[in-house]
Amino acid sequence: MQRGFATRYFPWLVLIPALVWFILFVAYPFGYSIVSSFFLWFVQNPASSKFVGLKNYFDIFKDPRFITALRNTMLYALLKTGLVVFIGVLLAKTLFAIKFGSRGYMFSIFLPSLCSMVAIGLFFTYLYQPQFGLFNVLLSKIGISRQGFLNSPQQAIYCVIITEAWQALGFSTLIFLTGLNTIPDVFYEAAQIDGASSFVTFWKIIFPLARRVFLFITAITAISAFQAFDLVFVMTLSGGGTGGSSGGPGYSSYTMALQVYNDGILRSQTGIASAIAIMLFVIIGVLTLLQLKILKPEWEY
Repeated sequence: MQRGFATRYFPWLVLIPALVWFILFVAYPFGYSIVSSFFLWFVQNPASSKFVGLKNYFDIFKDPRFITALRNTMLYALLKTGLVVFIGVLLAKTLFAIKFGSRGYMFSIFLPSLCSMVAIGLFFTYLYQPQFGLFNVLLSKIGISRQGFLNSPQQAIYCVIITEAWQALGFSTLIFLTGLNTIPDVFYEAAQIDGASSFVTFWKIIFPLARRVFLFITAITAISAFQAFDLVFVMTLSGGGTGGSSGGPGYSSYTMALQVYNDGILRSQTGIASAIAIMLFVIIGVLTLLQLKILKPEWEY
């Protein structure tokens, strides 16, 4: 009797901590965001909150800040995902071809993925510094004029994107390298015998057989890019003009996640911030479904 009870209920007992964590930190905040997005919500006095229906959603699309944040976030996701996937594949293929010392190279590439995003942001902010930053010093050595980088409205967002792509490269390279190692050697040997080029080998063998790996990296990279906040917050701290703490110069690096923070925390406009957060969730969900549809992650052998 005791053994039957333990067999039946022990798995549920083990799941209780995870369920409690999920309810407290995922389900409840998500449900709260959905509900508050339909209200003119006052954090200091919730009793005086007013139901406004879809007004918050209509208002955010009339807000020029949101349109700019949406455009910047889409650009951020597109460029970061492209850089991480393209360079990650190149590094993985290079390491796959190296027979000696590849683990040491992999460790050095993966190391930035273990570092704090705040620390990386502060470090690269110093590198991008207009007067004494390393990048401008190197540019001056080869006769190129000093660049504004984070102080330039045209360059700021690209500097942050490059920084985050550099931080994410280690993880993507490791996953791609693992995917290459799971493909049986017979396929590589057949391609070599047939005289297939590197591009043909990649397109006809590696991509079809490692399609799920590509889907995984593309999905998680795009999702993290849409949630871009910490690096933008740290590296554009003195941007000004955004109605908040960062995202400058002007609105040049303003993202949706940053607007959620500015409206929800700094302005106490919880309803507007919740509506933006829900829109961000919908966009991520739709794009993830499109990735599943386009890449079609079936096994192909």
